[in-house]
Amino acid sequence: MKYFFYLFAFSVFIFLVCTEIHAQQDDRIELTSINFVGNNSFSSSDLEEILQSKETPWWFWKFLDSFTPLGSPPNYFDSTTITLDLISLKSLYAVNGFFKADISYKYEIDSLDKTAELTYFINERDMHLIGNDTKAYGLENLYREYVDEVNSIIKYPVGERFIQSRIQTMNEELIIYLNDHGYMLAKYDSTVIRIDTTINRVNAYTYFTLGKRYFYSGVKIEKSGVGKDLVSDELIKYLSDFNPGELYRENEISKSRVRLARTGLFTSVNVRNDVKDTTGNRVPISVTGNIGTLNELSPEVFGDNELNTFNLGVGTSYIRKNLFGDARKLTLRARFRLNDIANVDVGNLNETFQSEIELTGSVEQPFLFSRRISGKLEGYLKSYNISLIDYINYGVEFTSTVDMPSYTFVNLFNPFIRFDRLSYDLPNLVVDTLTLTASPRSLTSSIGTEIGSTNTDDFFYPTQGRTISLITELSSANVKYDFTDANTGLTVDTTNHGYYLKFQLTLGFYFSVSNDHRTVFGIKAKSGYISMLSGDPSLVAPNQTFFAGGSNSVRGWQSRELVPANKIGNFLPSALNEQYRIRGGIFLLEGSFEYRRKFEDDLGFAVFVDYGNTWNALQDFRYDQVAVATGLGLRYYSPIAPFRLDFVFKFYDPADKKFIFDKKVFNTLVFHFGIGEAF
Repeated sequence: MKYFFYLFAFSVFIFLVCTEIHAQQDDRIELTSINFVGNNSFSSSDLEEILQSKETPWWFWKFLDSFTPLGSPPNYFDSTTITLDLISLKSLYAVNGFFKADISYKYEIDSLDKTAELTYFINERDMHLIGNDTKAYGLENLYREYVDEVNSIIKYPVGERFIQSRIQTMNEELIIYLNDHGYMLAKYDSTVIRIDTTINRVNAYTYFTLGKRYFYSGVKIEKSGVGKDLVSDELIKYLSDFNPGELYRENEISKSRVRLARTGLFTSVNVRNDVKDTTGNRVPISVTGNIGTLNELSPEVFGDNELNTFNLGVGTSYIRKNLFGDARKLTLRARFRLNDIANVDVGNLNETFQSEIELTGSVEQPFLFSRRISGKLEGYLKSYNISLIDYINYGVEFTSTVDMPSYTFVNLFNPFIRFDRLSYDLPNLVVDTLTLTASPRSLTSSIGTEIGSTNTDDFFYPTQGRTISLITELSSANVKYDFTDANTGLTVDTTNHGYYLKFQLTLGFYFSVSNDHRTVFGIKAKSGYISMLSGDPSLVAPNQTFFAGGSNSVRGWQSRELVPANKIGNFLPSALNEQYRIRGGIFLLEGSFEYRRKFEDDLGFAVFVDYGNTWNALQDFRYDQVAVATGLGLRYYSPIAPFRLDFVFKFYDPADKKFIFDKKVFNTLVFHFGIGEAF
C-alpha cells in the first residue's frame, strides 16, 4: 500500500508539471503580423528579412509541421527582440545612405485570441549622397596602361545615394582586375567614411595595397597516385600553359585547373602560385595532382530528363585515359533505358512501354590546334520506340569547345559538325485510294555552333544572373520514302533533297526577391525556327523538329504532346501525327514564369506558369493556340542534383479552346518527376 501511495503521488506530480508546462505553452502569443509605416525606399519584405522577430507562418505550414518535417512551427511574440530589430533596421538604413533615419515601434496584443501585431514606424528623413572628395589611395604606382580601366572600375557615382555595398563591390572588382593583371598580392585594406550631416554628403576614402607586378618563373609538378609514372611532366606543363616571363594572371590559374581536371587523368588536382618561392617579381606555379588508374570499367544506374520525360536506366562504360598520349580519352558506353516511366500503364504496356538501347563511342582531345580549344568525336547508335513507332538512329558528331574569357558577354562558343541518320516504319497510310506502308529514311548533315552567355551565381539554384544560348545550324536533308502497296506488294521509292537553317534561342533570367537569397523569381523564354532554303519542310527529319510538352517544357502536357495539328508535306496525314507524335513543328514558342522558395537548406517549393506550342509555319502562329499551364512543385536539393515533383493543371487548352474554369479541375491535372530545375 505504501508503494502504491508513492506511485500515486509521483503520478500527480508529473500531471501537475505537464499541466503547468501546457498552460505556459498556451500563454504564448503568436506574432501574426509585422507592419511597416514610412518605408519608402525599401519593401516591407526586405525589411522583415533582417528582423529577429518573425511572423507566424500560414496555418497550412503549421499543420504540416505538426506531423511532417515539411512545415514550419509557429513564431511567438517576444518583446526583448524589438531592441535587436531596431538595431538591424537602423544599420540597414545607415549603410544605404539614411544616417538620420528615425525608427519607433508599437505592438498590440489580443489576449483573448493570443495574437500580437507589431508595427515599426520609419522616418527616413534626408538621404546622404556620395561627395566629390570620394577617392581611392594606394594605386599611385599603377602601370599607366591600366589607369583608364581601373578608373572605370572605381568610378564612384558622385551625387547618387550612398550605398555601402556598391562601394564594396567596386573594391572587390578592382582586386579581381589587379590580380588578373600581374598584381598577385594586391589587396583591399579599409574604407574610411566621413559623413557631413549639414549638407547630407558622404565621402569614402578607400585604401589599397598594390604590391609588385609579378611574372611567371616556371612550373613545378608534384605527382602522386598509381598512374603517376604514365603521365609525363611535359604533358602537364603543356596543358597548364604557364610560360616563364609571361604576366601573372589569376584567371589563367583557374582556367588551367579546369583544363587539367577536364582530361580525367587526375582524381584530384590543384594549381596555385607558390608565394614562398618568389624571387624578386618572379613567382613559380605549383601543379599538384593525384593520378589514378588509366583504365576504368564501371556499371551505372542513371536518371535523366531527355525527351522532356523522366527516364531510368542501367549501363556500363569503359574509359581509357591518355590514349596514345596527349591526354586523349576513349569512352565506350552501352545503356538500356526505360523512357517516361511516370506514365507507364501496367495494364496497357503495349502502348505506354517505351525503351531505348544506346551504344556510343567517343574520343576526347583536351587540346586541338591550341590549349584553349578541345574537341570530341562521338559515334552513336540508338534503337528506341515512341508511341508504338520504332526508330533506328545512328550518326557521328564532332564538337569543339573554345575557352572564352569569363568576363566577356559571350563566354560560351561550341562549334559542331553532325551527320545523323534516322529510319522508322509507319503504319498503313491512306493516300488517295491506296493503302500504303512507308519506310522513311533520312540523312541530315549539319554544321553549326552554339554561342552563349552565363553569369549565374549557382548552378543548381541560381538566385541572380542570366543564361543565354543561341544554336544556329545549316543542314542538308536527304529523305527517301519506300512505299509498299498493302494489297499488291508493289514498292515505289522517292528521294528528295533540301537545305535549311535552324535557329534555337533560349533565355533565362533570375532575380533574388529576398535578402536571404532563398526566394527567386525566374523567367524562361525559348523559341526555335527552321527556315527552308530549298525543298519542302517535310524534308526535315522528325528528330530535328521542335516538340513541346514535358517536364522541362510546358508541364501541363506530356512529352511530345503539343505537335502541330495541320498536315505538312504529302506523305504524313495529320491524324497519324497526332496519334503517334512522329513529327514536331517548324516553329516553337514556349516559356515559364517561376517563383521558387527554399524553406530549408535542402527543401523548397515552386509556383509556376508555363506556356507554349509548336506550329508547321511561322505564319500559322495564333495566340489562341498557345497552351497555358499552372502548377505547384516540391523540391529536394540533394548533394548530387535537385529532385522535383510538379503538379500541373491545364489552365488553357488550345485543343478545345477552353479554360480550366469550364472543366472539372482535376481532370486537367498532370504530374511530372524530374532531375534538376525545369530551367
